[in-house]
Amino acid sequence: MRVNLTALENIALIQQYHAGLSWTHASAEAQQLLDLSGHGDCAMQRDEDLTSAQRFAVKLARAISQTRPLLVIDRPGLMLPDIAYPQQLATWLENLSGRLPDFRILDFDWHKPLYASLI
Repeated sequence: MRVNLTALENIALIQQYHAGLSWTHASAEAQQLLDLSGHGDCAMQRDEDLTSAQRFAVKLARAISQTRPLLVIDRPGLMLPDIAYPQQLATWLENLSGRLPDFRILDFDWHKPLYASLI
């Protein structure tokens, strides 16, 4: 993420670049992704003002905006130290399922039971 941009700008910038959307359309799409993740209220905050959960939601929205065929989520627990991340990640993935490409969660073997319902 670019630290000098708001959460909304960070997501919309990706959509402008990859999909060639106008700023109006890209920012509306970015706000929708934030709303779906349950973090629409952080749209105007910059990186240093975001919680780890909000930061992860912004990064997930940026990744979804690139419309790649596969999204790899690498050790989400490292990025979400202050929340019950398997449950929160499951909620985000369910809420974003209409926009989400195929995904894989990569983590240590001993964490695999945490993601059994997601895989």
